Amino acid sequence: MTWLINLKYKHMKPHFIVFIACPLVIAFNSGKAQEKAIAITTQQPRAVSDIEANQTSGEDIAGYWKLKLEAYDDNSNKILDDAERKKGFKNNYSFRFNADGSCKIMESFKGRYEVKTEGSNKMLYVYRNKVEGQEKSDPPPDVYRIISMSKSELVLLENEGNLTFWVFERIN
Repeated sequence: MTWLINLKYKHMKPHFIVFIACPLVIAFNSGKAQEKAIAITTQQPRAVSDIEANQTSGEDIAGYWKLKLEAYDDNSNKILDDAERKKGFKNNYSFRFNADGSCKIMESFKGRYEVKTEGSNKMLYVYRNKVEGQEKSDPPPDVYRIISMSKSELVLLENEGNLTFWVFERIN
């Protein structure tokens, strides 16, 4: 009878090792996957904050800005990637921001604008005046996050949905 028990344990030993080893291997690999996911997600905000650090104060925004590209944030990272920029398309839109805070939207509508700092973000609020005879009150403002701004290019991200980038070029 002991030979039967010994034979039974001899055949069980490899199964026992596999039975114990599999959960350990799975747990180890799961931990590595979590570490990798954490590393990726912690790097992303750093990249966003680096871009935000390069934002200008908004004081240089006065001028005529014509939309040259509209693109979608396909990967929802709030960064205009090269692939997203390449898939962008032309659109006919413009802003004329005056130094006194007034503006023209598409050369058709009058309004005003403000650049505000919210947290570490520069936000652009564009308020359009109501159209007399068509509207009872001024519409709510269009809100954009200023992703980057140079003397020649202004990149905005629509605040609603955070999915559309508007890339403007300064005309004058």
